[in-house]
Amino acid sequence: MNTIKPLDHIAVAKPYVPGGKLHGATGPLAMLASNENPFGPSPLVIEAIRKAAGEGLQVYPDPDYGALRAAIASAKGIADASRVVTSAGSDEIIHILTLCYAGPGDEVLFTEHAFSMYEVSARVHGAAAIKAPETDMTAGVNAILGAVSPRTKILFLANPNNPTGTMLSLDALRALQDALPPHVLFVVDGAYSEYLGTQYEADLRDLVDRRDTTVMMRTFSKIYGLAALRLGWAYMPKAIADTFQRIRGPFNVNTLAVEAGIASVGDEAFLRLSREHNTEWRDILTAGLTALGLHTPASHANFVVAEFGSAERAAAALQHLKDNAILVRAIAGYGLPTKLRITVGSADDNQRCLDALKAFTSSR
Repeated sequence: MNTIKPLDHIAVAKPYVPGGKLHGATGPLAMLASNENPFGPSPLVIEAIRKAAGEGLQVYPDPDYGALRAAIASAKGIADASRVVTSAGSDEIIHILTLCYAGPGDEVLFTEHAFSMYEVSARVHGAAAIKAPETDMTAGVNAILGAVSPRTKILFLANPNNPTGTMLSLDALRALQDALPPHVLFVVDGAYSEYLGTQYEADLRDLVDRRDTTVMMRTFSKIYGLAALRLGWAYMPKAIADTFQRIRGPFNVNTLAVEAGIASVGDEAFLRLSREHNTEWRDILTAGLTALGLHTPASHANFVVAEFGSAERAAAALQHLKDNAILVRAIAGYGLPTKLRITVGSADDNQRCLDALKAFTSSR
């Protein structure tokens, strides 16, 4: 008999389920399931990676990641780069913060339809996962505060939220921050904040400076087009950053990701191109899907969420799109079985998706 068993809270933990790939498709695949940038990365990134690949990948990266942290701080208007931390994707930030500040007997709080990695991380580290209810797929300050208890150690809040695309206003974020008790670490996940523009990015930065219990986490996987390289970062109060740096792996970000991050973070022209394309086609998708009778509320991210009326119809639409080599995201696992999340892709892929759903709705 095998007597080597995982800890109880590990044995019951469920893994994150990604958007997946479509196998066996013929013709070009429209990958609209994982909120990736249809343009890929900045051209400056390709040049930087080629250069780095030819200069000695046998050498470990700088363990302090000083150049990357300085580049991020400069691009984002952060005065103290020592408060910037880097990571192998923002998922690693979630795990390290949970490891540092929550464990058995504690609670990690997030909202009803939040990014599933918050729950995965809470359970993996033995903490209780607590969900605050949402209204119309939107977080509410009072609902969140009503779920806070003396055992709450971390509040994770994605703003805009994935997978709903909804968000709280800056005033609501400040009111929530001011009302949270001092024993709660407030982690604002800004994975999609670049799609709202530089002012909102600055507002999130300034939110961290208002309280020494607030962290802002970010990713290079979305608008920067670096999902394959797994690169994230966060801006933290000094004491929390110092704790994070003691726990993270000494070479947790690879050299190619470092150079890609440095090259892309300051490319404002590429960010503007990506943001403008996203805004234009997000509006077109929202209007087009709604015209097909698929209620699609306004989104603040690089995806939209369409309502199909029943779980069965949503599943049928998902299969119809797959049959047409179009992959979107089922979000039943987020408690939204009647909806599908559709990434804003290239102009051609977006139109293909609309055309395929027009054929679907006309027949059902």
